[in-house]
Amino acid sequence: MSPLKADKTQIRATIDRTVYDLLKGLAGIKRMTLSELVADALDRYLEDTDNKELIEYHRLEGKEED
Repeated sequence: MSPLKADKTQIRATIDRTVYDLLKGLAGIKRMTLSELVADALDRYLEDTDNKELIEYHRLEGKEED
């Protein structure tokens, strides 16, 4: 396993096998790794207006929490 960049961390999630198969297939079609596809999806999730408001309201930007 290659070392992670200093500004990255790993997460682990349990998902339905059907969802995994769909994501893996889409990653292949888009010529991305599954990790890249999930990171992109999470970035988009965080850009959602409701989530951005919660992040701002709770002052989560820049916090270093696990």
